[in-house]
Order: sequence, then C-alpha cells, then structure tokens
Amino acid sequence: MNSRRMKTILAPALALTMVLAAGCQATPEDPIVSGKSSDALIERAAGETSGTLAERVAAPETYQSSASSQDGRLTVTIDAAVTVPAAEKVPIIQVTASEISQEQADVLLEKLVQSTLHSPDQPLTKDEITQALLLAEKLLAQGPSEADEESYQLYLAEGREVWEQALQDRIDYYTDIYDDAPEAVESKPISGVFSDRGDGMMQIEGVNRAKEIGYEAIRIADYPDGQGFSSAFYSRNIADDGLDISYDSAQDMALYDPDTDLSQVPDVTVTEGEAQGLCDGVVEALAIPGMGCWSVRKTYSSSPLIPTRCCWEVRYTRQMNGTPITYTNDSYVSMNVTSSGSYQVPWPYESLAFYVNDDGIVGMKWMSPYAVGEAVTEDSALLPFADVMDIFEKMYVVDNDGTEMDVTVKDIRLGYARVLKQDEIGVGLLVPVWDFFGTVTDQDGAVRDDPTVTLLTINAIDGAVIDRAAGY
Repeated sequence: MNSRRMKTILAPALALTMVLAAGCQATPEDPIVSGKSSDALIERAAGETSGTLAERVAAPETYQSSASSQDGRLTVTIDAAVTVPAAEKVPIIQVTASEISQEQADVLLEKLVQSTLHSPDQPLTKDEITQALLLAEKLLAQGPSEADEESYQLYLAEGREVWEQALQDRIDYYTDIYDDAPEAVESKPISGVFSDRGDGMMQIEGVNRAKEIGYEAIRIADYPDGQGFSSAFYSRNIADDGLDISYDSAQDMALYDPDTDLSQVPDVTVTEGEAQGLCDGVVEALAIPGMGCWSVRKTYSSSPLIPTRCCWEVRYTRQMNGTPITYTNDSYVSMNVTSSGSYQVPWPYESLAFYVNDDGIVGMKWMSPYAVGEAVTEDSALLPFADVMDIFEKMYVVDNDGTEMDVTVKDIRLGYARVLKQDEIGVGLLVPVWDFFGTVTDQDGAVRDDPTVTLLTINAIDGAVIDRAAGY
C-alpha cells in the first residue's frame, strides 16, 4: 500500500506519546529563551503610525519582479496578487494555550453527532482488535513517512527507536488481549461530560460502529498544564477510520497516492456556499472570538481500508481587528535545544477545519485553541512594501542557494503569525507578517502548487525572516 494510504488509527495515540515524551524532558537550568528579542520587536512596533494599513505599506494590487542565484540554478519569478487587510490598526496581541470548554463540547456533540455514541473504554471485540493489529503492522513495516504527518512528527521528535517502540507496544498490547476479548459487547452510551483519564487529561470520547451506521466517533481532550495540545476530532465514515482526519488536494493525492484514480471518486453535489453555511453555524455556536472562514477547497480523504471520498474542506482562522492569522500547513513549534542554549516546548498552532460532503459535516479537526489576551501595542509601525520585497528577493535566494528549481510567486499576503514570547513558556505574540505563496518546479520537473505552504515569512515590523518551525 502506498505511503499516503498508510495513515492509521494509531496516529492520535502516537501524537499522545509525543506529548507525554515532551513532558518527561528535564527542565533546563538556564532561563528559557525563545529566540529573537520580543522587547526589541515591541519597541520598534511602537513607532509613529497614521493611515490605514494599505496607505502605510504602500503596496500595489499586483507586483512583478524576478531574481536568480549567481549560478542560475534558482530562478524566482514574481507575478503576484498582493492582499492587504482593510484595517486601520494591527497591534501585537498576546496569546496563550487554552482549553475546550464543556459548553463548546456540548455544541460539538449537538451539532455534529448523528447517532448514539458509546464509550470506547468497553472491551474491544476480536474483530476490532484484528483491524487495529493489521493497521499497526502495516505502518511498522512501511517505516516513517512524511505523508503520515502525526507519526512522522513523533519520529522527528524522538527518533526511529521511540517511533518503532510506540507501534510495537501497541501491537504487543492487542496481541495479549486478543484471546480473552469478547465476540461482542453491550454498548454503554457516553455522558457527554468531561472525565479525568487519570493522568490529568480531561476527555470526552465516544464511538458507534453499528453496521447500519458505519462508523461515527468523537474525541475531545483537554491536556493539563497549558501544554497546548487540547483538541477535538470528529468523523463519520462508512467504516472505522480511527479518527484519521487527513485530507489532501487532488494534486497531493496524485503525489502521495498515485494508484488512486480520483476520476472514480464520486464528486460532492453540495455547493461550496452550502458547505460553508453548515460550518459557519457550528463556529458561531462555539463562540470562538474572531474566528472566521479562511478558505473553502475541494479535498480527498483516504484512511487505511476505507475508500477515498471527496469533501469540501472549510477552514477557519482568527480575524484580529480585521486582520486574519494567515493559515499555513506548519503544524507546531518543535521542541529543541538550540546552539545558543535556548529551550522550546512543543506548541501546536491553532487550527480548525471541517469536512463536508452530501451527508453533511463528516469530519472536524480542532487543534490547540488560543486564549486571546491583551494587545501589547496599540498599533504597529510597518515597513514599506518596497523594503519587504527587497528583503524577500535577497533572502529567498540566499536561503535556497545551491538548489535547482524555478519558483513563481503568485500570492503575497499581509496577516498575523504567532511567534514565541521571549523568556516565557506557552506565551505567544500575534505579529503582522508578509507571507509568499506560489509554485515550485524542481530539477525533475515536478510542480508543487500548495496554497498552504509559505515560501517565506517576513516580519512586517522589522523585516526579520520568521522560521515557523522554530516559532520566531
């Protein structure tokens, strides 16, 4: 089976293993520092401002230019639409990790769940154990794959040995309990109220695998100590997909799963507007401050043993004072100790997406909600657009020197990005940044055109290049 189709029901368990492993790291003796100076950035942002954002940055509606490396192996063509929010101010705003409230959990259970869900804590049946074993063994045989994002992050964070052991432990567990497992169990409906798992994590989890239903499940989890891993997953499918909420564009499906013929996958008949309307109603009921629709695009889902299906992906980000947080596919700030001795705790970026087909909302993934705090500055002094473009054309070539590829920048956006606040754990700052999106053609002629992959992120206040994986 192709690597893209090897995504497994074990992904949430592996993600949990990664969180627990992170929690076991020794606390560094040195002060925790998160990269570049927050104080210097705030001081610079506090400069004199006047006029709208568009007037201040003096950006054109479109921009054309070109650049190349000295050896000519890298060429950059800029023929882009430029998007500047229609806002008067763009303050730096502080955010911290938050949780999902019982009231919000009630909304998800009411708006999404279509059947009576039962506790997954009841004994697994022999058939359920067999399916879980097959999936774990396939993934272990395949090895780490970037296409299997969540387990791949465990591999990157802890190494192959830990990744393999996590899967082997799961295989051993299922093997040990198989003989004593029942053929069937009496279902117990869930209460819908958060309960303590015993390790400080509060969770609501329910599943229905009845033949007339197919499969429906939800998991809502609040992690202790503000770790930023609170999440909610929901799925309805024709069979057990283990809450594997993984969807890709047609282009990515062709790249990761070339054996799948998307022309044979039934298209959705529900319209883009109808799909967004369904999701807008849920988001409004969740009462998440500033949350607004970012994009609607057609995507395809493929879980092990489950046929691929077509859905609308309806994605949301925060809109702060009229300026959105720019969505990119960067999952989280990784844990690492830098050469300067700085220490960073893993912290996912906030992400909220729904998946809609003709059956309604059949999937949802909500990761790491933010608690929005005070505005650290009343507004932010921004660099002129011309200065930003000078930085991009120089730095992109420098960062990719020696790489043979043709790049076309098609979209340039001013929006917010979260960076870590210096010397504080679990505290971030929403700062204005410029992001650049477009197509990349490598030396083999393969074209990558993903509107969620930023080519470069530049701080709109001081012109510094931001590494989203590092968090600053």
